Amino acid sequence: MSQNYPNKPGSKGGGASKDAAEKVVSRAAMLRIAIIELMLNGYRLTADEIAKQLKESVLATRPRVSELVKIGTLIKLTDRRINVSGMTAHVLRHKDSLTAVDLPQATPAKPRRSAPQAIHTDQNALFG
Repeated sequence: MSQNYPNKPGSKGGGASKDAAEKVVSRAAMLRIAIIELMLNGYRLTADEIAKQLKESVLATRPRVSELVKIGTLIKLTDRRINVSGMTAHVLRHKDSLTAVDLPQATPAKPRRSAPQAIHTDQNALFG
């Protein structure tokens, strides 16, 4: 693991892994900030649930969550929930969010006006 981990993405070796870690540094920082801001609301979420809330890939989010756990910003609770892979994952909270807050219920989207339907006419009436 690189000497900068968990403050920067790391790799266990050289080559492609190291190149990938160096390439995602700025995106990783942005994701960590987004995760922290989300979790400061008091939510209790798994890494996959965080990814869903942020509309991000679990593959991008899970490593950032692990980094935030390692530096103590996020804390693992004893609760576990099933994640996308079917395995259980720890529920997390922000270190400064002592009171749990439920996620707001999703509001249904407003109905959209549908596209005009094609009008089918009798060709005999037109060309008759």
